[in-house]
Parts: sequence; structure tokens; C-alpha cells
Amino acid sequence: MLLHALMPTSRANGPGLRAVVWFQGCSLGCGNCFNPRTHPFHGTEVNPEHVIREILEYDTRHDLDGVTFSGGEPMQQANALLTIMRELRRRSPKLSLGMFTGYTERELDEGKFSSVPEALATDATSQWHTIRCLLDFAIMGRYNQAQASSTSLCSSRNQILRLFSDRYTRDDFGPQEVEVIIAEDGLAQITGFPVLGIPT
Repeated sequence: MLLHALMPTSRANGPGLRAVVWFQGCSLGCGNCFNPRTHPFHGTEVNPEHVIREILEYDTRHDLDGVTFSGGEPMQQANALLTIMRELRRRSPKLSLGMFTGYTERELDEGKFSSVPEALATDATSQWHTIRCLLDFAIMGRYNQAQASSTSLCSSRNQILRLFSDRYTRDDFGPQEVEVIIAEDGLAQITGFPVLGIPT
């Protein structure tokens, strides 16, 4: 799989304390996306098992509530996403699983996240249904800069928060937050919802 970054802990990417996995690669092309560096389909290749081990180590150290998958576009690497989700459910069922995707639920239901020929779209649809059964929540839909939003986890008003399990209610999703993390080497990471723009 192509990995952009892992974050051991975040409180701005879903309920509670969460690890965040950013997939590398997205072809959706939303204008003024917050994460343009995650768009090219080249970068760090890792085995999904590496990501699973890292998350389980983060959980050991920080007692995580869950994991959020972002990008890039997680559904454009659905095989790796599904492998990670299945293994996390098996090895640490207490972790909740959430995802940011630029696809609408209808597109996913129709298998339109896949580049496979139309004849194989049913395979993609089946794959999405399996992923959906493992998810506790997802934020769905393209980012649209012209539709600024203050709704929890939604960066534009056209996006929706879908709950796929009874683990959470909408009240569990607090106001939008921004986190700035500065590593020992001086690398600064911004995650969350900088509604006033990203500082340059």
C-alpha cells in the first residue's frame, strides 16, 4: 500500500483518542484540498501489516479509542484498507474504526470508487459492503471550498457524517478542532479543520 503518514494520537479526527492513517494517492481532484501532498500515487510503499503493528503499538502506549483512515483517498486502496480493518477488528476489537472519503455513499454502493472495468463493479460493491460493516462512522463526499461548514468533522456542507454502528451517537462528535504537532526534528503537522485556512 502507499502510505502518506501515521499519527499515533489525535483528538481532532473523531471521538476520543485516535490513531490516524493517511493513505497516499487520490484522483478526485477537489479544489483547494487541505492535503494536496497526498494526491500523487507515489511515495512510501509499506505492507499493511506494518500499519497494523504500528497501530497496535500506539494502542499499547496510549490506550486508544479508535483509528481514523484518511488521505489521500482510502477507498482507492480498498484492498489494503480492508486488510487493515479486518486485522484490527480481530486483534483489538475495542478499537472503533472511522474513515474520511471523498466518495458519496451512492458512489460507493455502486462500486464507483474502483478503476476496474464495469463488469467487475459488483466485486467493488461487495468490497465496500464489507468495509462498511467494519466501520463505526464515515465522513462522505467531496470537499467543496464554496460550502464552508462548522458541522463536526465535515469540512464542507455537502459532506455527511454517517454512523454505521450503534457505538456512537451524533452527540459524541464534538466541535471542529485543529491540532498542531511539532516533532523534535522541527516538522510541524496540522490536522483537523483549519476553517480560516492553513498558515503559510
